[in-house]
Amino acid sequence: MIHKHVSCVAAFGAATLLISACESGDVNLQPTNVDNSVDNSMTSTSTGDSSNPCASYANGDETRQGSFDGTNCTYGPSFVSFSNPLTMDLEIPFITGVHIFQDTLAVGEGVSSGAAPAGGAGPTLTIAAGNTLAFLDSSDYLLINRGSRIMADGSPTAPITFTGYTDAISGTAGAEDVQLWGGVVINGNGITNNCSDQQRTDNTCHVESEGQPSYYGGNDNTESSGVLRYVVVKHTGYEVAPGDELNGISFNAVGSGTTVSHIQTYSTFDDGIEFFGGAVNVDHFIGLYVRDDSIDFSDGYVGTVDTALVIHAQTDGNRCVEGDNIGSGRASEGVALDTTPQTNPTIRNMTCILSNSDAGTHDPSEGVVLRRGPQAQFVDSIIFGGYADDVGEDNECFEIDDGVTRDFAQNGNTTMVNTIIACEDPTKDSLGNGDDISAWVLDESTNGASYSFNTGNVIIDDPMNANVSILDSFYTASSLTDASGAAIDLSGIGAVTSGDDWTRNWSYGLHSANQGQALWFVQ
Repeated sequence: MIHKHVSCVAAFGAATLLISACESGDVNLQPTNVDNSVDNSMTSTSTGDSSNPCASYANGDETRQGSFDGTNCTYGPSFVSFSNPLTMDLEIPFITGVHIFQDTLAVGEGVSSGAAPAGGAGPTLTIAAGNTLAFLDSSDYLLINRGSRIMADGSPTAPITFTGYTDAISGTAGAEDVQLWGGVVINGNGITNNCSDQQRTDNTCHVESEGQPSYYGGNDNTESSGVLRYVVVKHTGYEVAPGDELNGISFNAVGSGTTVSHIQTYSTFDDGIEFFGGAVNVDHFIGLYVRDDSIDFSDGYVGTVDTALVIHAQTDGNRCVEGDNIGSGRASEGVALDTTPQTNPTIRNMTCILSNSDAGTHDPSEGVVLRRGPQAQFVDSIIFGGYADDVGEDNECFEIDDGVTRDFAQNGNTTMVNTIIACEDPTKDSLGNGDDISAWVLDESTNGASYSFNTGNVIIDDPMNANVSILDSFYTASSLTDASGAAIDLSGIGAVTSGDDWTRNWSYGLHSANQGQALWFVQ
């Protein structure tokens, strides 16, 4: 059994802020299955104390409200926790300070057996634009259970930020610090190949999520789990359960009815964004200083990631993209790599900037790896390793890692169009017919095969050559040239141009006006 004791003064030395809000005793975080025959819902909303701007709700005759210290609002475990989830709609109003949570912000009830709640049947968490939410303890996180929704609709001038206490309150977090808190987990009713056709039909698909046990999966790839727009998620990745370090944002079978636009994951220990099945589409994503994979997908994910800027830290970061059809555990159990429904996302207008470091937390800095049976489509993208010398032999920019995945590429189920790979180790592996991956990328088979589905691609294996012009900082260069100085006839590729910089104002770490340190490749 896992217990957590909140010791505010000893841990953080912030007695004035937290003494009034801390609650004595241990909070039991061991989850229990919900008995839906018992009405344990919170019955109505409440304005609470009119002089207190913190969020509030009514639980029967009792009003529960955050504690206000004149600047910040603090919410103890009796307001919300993993074992005390919100069961009614809640709005977190805008304050100029910070909303501090002393436990997991769990929305909706987790169901592990019987019928899963339908999309929209549970409570909605609404977060006003411009808010910062901070989590006091490293094991806390934000959990949206199936049937529930999050409405985090920020704006370019008022983004919504999720971060840790030492970043938002004490100001002691370093620019690349990780594991200050867990992260964001959204459980949807979408399709995952972790469940059978019969389970999906019977509405009995219950896949256990990373973190404390919660469940996802269903039969509706169009479901909506809400809105994430102009949202920044910082300093995540704590091991909130044994062996489970959370990602920046985990999209667990989240459907295409969910709006995800202009989001950033910053300084994460594990993956930036990870998709376990579902069909949610993401546009305008920034993955900055992600220590593992910035974009990770598996288990039947079929959405689109459109316009994505990924930048590895100078000495850390693994893959810009890692794609699987099934996970390593299922593969080791003998589950077929081509299990249906198959993973087949589209990655469009991505800029991936490698550091070429071999010293990362997880593995060396690499570009794209496909393995364990996925299909995928890459369009109008740049994979660039020209800002640092290749210090090892494991910094390849495009790899296809097993026979099933290579067959999908050879047969045109996986494609690449109008994409530049500029790296000292541009590709790795070969297809079943003997062609190496570079021949597949360029449609230059030595064995008579046709890869005409791949068009407009360019490989540069000397990216530090003075003639090469691909990027200007993280912007796509206005004129593209290869190592010979010849023009590259491509337009509209990569994530960002200086003339249309959608990253300004709301994002963190890219621009001098809002960063803890300068980008390592910017002089």
